[in-house]
Amino acid sequence: MLNYIQAELWKASRTKGLYVLAVLLAALTGLFTALMLVAEDFAQMASAAAATMLLGMLVAPLIAQVVDGGVLSTMKNEVSFGLARGRIYLGKLAAGLLLGLGLCLTLIGGYLLVGWLVLPHGDGSNDLAALAAVGFALLGSLPVWCGVYSLCHLMAMAIPSTAGWMAGYYLLSFFGQPILAALAGMWGSGQTAWLLQAIVMPASLLVPSFLPNWLTGEYLLWCWTIGMGWFILTTGLGLLWFRRREIK
Repeated sequence: MLNYIQAELWKASRTKGLYVLAVLLAALTGLFTALMLVAEDFAQMASAAAATMLLGMLVAPLIAQVVDGGVLSTMKNEVSFGLARGRIYLGKLAAGLLLGLGLCLTLIGGYLLVGWLVLPHGDGSNDLAALAAVGFALLGSLPVWCGVYSLCHLMAMAIPSTAGWMAGYYLLSFFGQPILAALAGMWGSGQTAWLLQAIVMPASLLVPSFLPNWLTGEYLLWCWTIGMGWFILTTGLGLLWFRRREIK
């Protein structure tokens, strides 16, 4: 499995799409960094990074396309060479997750490094608190991103049309899930309503206005339970479909 994942990462590194995506994300991060250099100190700039976790939901399908693009043209050869279908599906999934994590850590690390070098530092405890908030937000976002990426991987593997599955993903994210979340919110109040909405729309856990009052153990529990729930469900469905699919 490790050799297969390494091979998938190597193939992804040879695609122009990865470098186009990396340059685009680097440019957007650079712009955000430039805008945040007006902050009073490093702690203020670092804290702002915790409010950007939602962007991972938008980038997930682009990373899936880098890894899974053209999969239908190579799938027959891989299966004919005796590779297990589960190994193919899970290997590509793992490669995409590792690629996304690498991009995330590089971009956020660069953002924080620039702020550390350029902006003044106040009380050291404030800097540590700000960095802890970023780390906490990343820890909560990771399982949610995994669940969303697994959904993207499933759609990319199941739907031949790239435009079709990407359009379906964004329509689901911006219209379908918000509608379901609104309906789910009608079945409860307070924390129950929040929980129901988060289950049908995990992205709501990463909304900036949600984070300030929820950097707690309970928030992490919600993120990991819901995110891993989506991950296990979509991965299970993907494996079930892929093992039964006729390869032409």
